[in-house]
Amino acid sequence: MTSFSSKGPSLENKLIENILREYPQMSESMQRHFGGYCLKRPGFKIQTLGMACILSGIDKNRLIQEFEKIQN
Repeated sequence: MTSFSSKGPSLENKLIENILREYPQMSESMQRHFGGYCLKRPGFKIQTLGMACILSGIDKNRLIQEFEKIQN
């Protein structure tokens, strides 16, 4: 598994579907922040993390920091 600081698009510009494929341990955190049914909504996984945060009013930086803590 690679870290978030790896080359390629930043985490906020990745599709949620791709994030969950690479980092399945992030699903619980996403459900906590976006709601329990977020991963069952058809359009949720095809959004970038940044766009999902904007649309849901989630602090993107705080969420990414939480992901980094889980990753390490």
